[in-house]
Amino acid sequence: MVALIDIIQGAARRVSYPQPSSAIGTTDPNIALLIDCAQDAGDDAVERVDWQSLKLVNPAQFVGDGTTAAFALPTGFKRLSPSDVFVSNLYPTWKLPGPVAEGDLLRLKALPMAIPIHVWRQVGGTAIGSGIVVPMIEFFPPLGVGEIVTFVYAKGMWIANSMGGLYSPVKWNADSDISLIHERIIRLGAVWRWKRRKGFDYSEEMNDYEGALDRLGGQEDTLAPIGMSDDIGPIDTWPGIITDNSDTTY
Repeated sequence: MVALIDIIQGAARRVSYPQPSSAIGTTDPNIALLIDCAQDAGDDAVERVDWQSLKLVNPAQFVGDGTTAAFALPTGFKRLSPSDVFVSNLYPTWKLPGPVAEGDLLRLKALPMAIPIHVWRQVGGTAIGSGIVVPMIEFFPPLGVGEIVTFVYAKGMWIANSMGGLYSPVKWNADSDISLIHERIIRLGAVWRWKRRKGFDYSEEMNDYEGALDRLGGQEDTLAPIGMSDDIGPIDTWPGIITDNSDTTY
């Protein structure tokens, strides 16, 4: 990983502009524009790719108390990644169904009986003790007392300081800041955006950026491959009759 100043100097060389000795705090409007373009390039790349460096090593958890239905997602949450799978410790071989449509959830809540497994959806709400609206996950029925649901998510905080501390909000603050995603993506994205803002032809540079994003982003993918053949589903039928052997007539 390289520092912001190295990214900006590399981008300046590629647009035939004098390399700066510093970036943050510059009075040169062209260098300031390159910093803004580097910010936009990183934000765009984070929205389009599930970067492995932004995923947590350990899954996050919700712990039920029997009554709470909605749980605030962690600070820095960007999106569920690599998949929208929630797993309960009560039935770890299943994934909880969701995200369920609002209409389906209303019908489930109106049923005069309990459903056998939790369903979920993502909503906005206020966390306990706070008036700020945050992204939340709502479960129905509410998680049981002590029930633990685990999941994996991607952070949106892709800029870190030289000591590894993450910035929130995500913004370049120092020349020594580093990007947690490929610096080549940041540099290529900054170059074509800078050229566009200056009124120059940027088509080739934009193609370079898109090609690099496709290649490097594809290497980050951890989703399971999709089978193209017919899926007959689990085999849940057997020949004959199931018995506990207590009836000797079978």
